[in-house]
This record gives sequence, C-alpha cells and structure tokens, in this order.
Amino acid sequence: MATPLTHGFVQDLLEAVALPDPVVEFGALQVEPGQDGDLRPLFAGRDYLGTDLRPGPGVDRVEDLRALTLEDGSVGTALCLDTLEHCADPPQACRELARVTAPGGVCVIASVMLFGIHAYPSDFFRFTPEGFRTMLEQGFDDAWAIGLGHPGLPTFVLGVGAKGRALDLGLDRLPRTAAAQRDYDAAPGRIRLGALRYGPRQLAREVAPELARLARERLRRGRGF
Repeated sequence: MATPLTHGFVQDLLEAVALPDPVVEFGALQVEPGQDGDLRPLFAGRDYLGTDLRPGPGVDRVEDLRALTLEDGSVGTALCLDTLEHCADPPQACRELARVTAPGGVCVIASVMLFGIHAYPSDFFRFTPEGFRTMLEQGFDDAWAIGLGHPGLPTFVLGVGAKGRALDLGLDRLPRTAAAQRDYDAAPGRIRLGALRYGPRQLAREVAPELARLARERLRRGRGF
C-alpha cells in the first residue's frame, strides 16, 4: 500500500519515465481505512490490476510475490510499494518481479529503513539503497535506487528497474521526491536530532520522562544509595 511519499514518487515517475501497460500493483490491499494509498487514480483509464497476498479492498487477484502465477513478460509496469518488508523472501520476490516484467517494462519498488515494526500481517526486513540496487540488478538491465532522509540512516528507500532501456534517473527529474528530501533536511518547525525529526511538543513528551529518571538517579547517588 502506497504512502503519501511513494504516491508522489509514482507521480514523478509518470512524468519522467514511460510506464507501459499493463500496470500491476503487488501489495495493493488498502489496509488502513481512510488512508489514501490507492494508486489507481494515477493510472485512470489504463489496464490496471491490483494484487496482494490477502483479499480485500483494492485487491483484484490474490498473488504470492514469491511464486507469481502471472506469465513471463506479461507486466508492463510492476509496482511494489511498501510491501517488500512484509515478504518473507524479498530476493525471490524481486526475481519474480523481473520474470513477469516485459521487455521495455519497468519495476518500481519502495520500502522503509528507519521505521517501526508494522505487521501487515508480518514485518520481516529493512533495506538499504545498495540492497535494493543489488536485488534489481539480478533481473533488470538498468537499476536505480536512493535513500530519502538521513544519508546514513534513511527513512525510505526507493528503487526502479528497467528491461532493455536506460532510466537516466536522478532527483533532478523527480520534483515531488526531491521536495520531500528538502523538507527532511530543512525540518521546518521540527527539531533535528540525528536521523530523527521531532515537533517541539513531541520531543518534550519523549524527553520529560528521561529527565525525571536522570534527576532521580542523581538524587540517589547524592544520598549514597
């Protein structure tokens, strides 16, 4: 299921790269009621299929990423967003995505690195940009990956693989994605603390119990406890 950031990433790609039909989303289940994770409006009027391991809203067909029933080269654009961390075998999933992507086709993947455990229904892995690039290079002729957030501990990792074509991608061609990175760097109205960004009230709630604990420790040491 796409997040606002990955939603913007796909919008950027639609403007920067030809994304051929049919479009198949892997991980299309709309898990959170009311959350805007539906990518279909971006591909209105096009051949679009939503798949997931479980049936539910947004799912046209149940598929297991590790063993897809789709034929070789039958997918023009494969979308696998915020899903690979929930797959028990991501390298196998990427091999399957490469198998079903047609010559001239594109595979778009996105996941998280600095992010809490979120079981939909299970949460197995975290990825680096190099990890994404390596998985895509196993089956695609061109692969591009980037981390968004802190350079040493990114929050999100994005990747694109293409068959039989060059991507020539960079943040200069992805304005919404670049704006998300600029917002992280500038942290307007937020406090920068390592790789994290806090609103003042949020940071106060996090820090207050720790300050109280430290005060109690110093008091005990002062009394010789």
